[in-house]
Amino acid sequence: MDIKVQTFKEKINTTNDKFFSALDDFKKYYVYHNTNPEVNEYQNFYTNSVSQLQSINSELFLISNDIGVNIEAIEELVEDIAKKLEEEKKTNASLMATISNITNIQNGSEVLISDSKYLYTSQYINNIEMIVGIFIISIMLSKFFTPLKI
Repeated sequence: MDIKVQTFKEKINTTNDKFFSALDDFKKYYVYHNTNPEVNEYQNFYTNSVSQLQSINSELFLISNDIGVNIEAIEELVEDIAKKLEEEKKTNASLMATISNITNIQNGSEVLISDSKYLYTSQYINNIEMIVGIFIISIMLSKFFTPLKI
């Protein structure tokens, strides 16, 4: 891209230099031609200077047209990049939502593991209490129903 910019700058500077030189010639021969219209040499110089200015004008038109074409090409590239960027933004949002869900699942699984440990511990304590209760009741029943020895 930078090479094209430099090329256009060089063309414009060259045309600019030629323009001012041709403009000086035009001014000079315009005066000579209008003050001495019968001299063919002034007529030829005036015609040449007019044709030089027209040539420079056409060169500037072509340069301007080339710049316009390059601007349109750059605009198309920017539009393509903008579309790709929008697609990538959507993909990024989707991936961020997935990461959020994974993090929530991980946090949720940690909560479930914690809850499972609590429930296991609670059930374990209840089982121990039942075993101890059964053991105590068994001892009491055995004491209660054993015959007395006198």
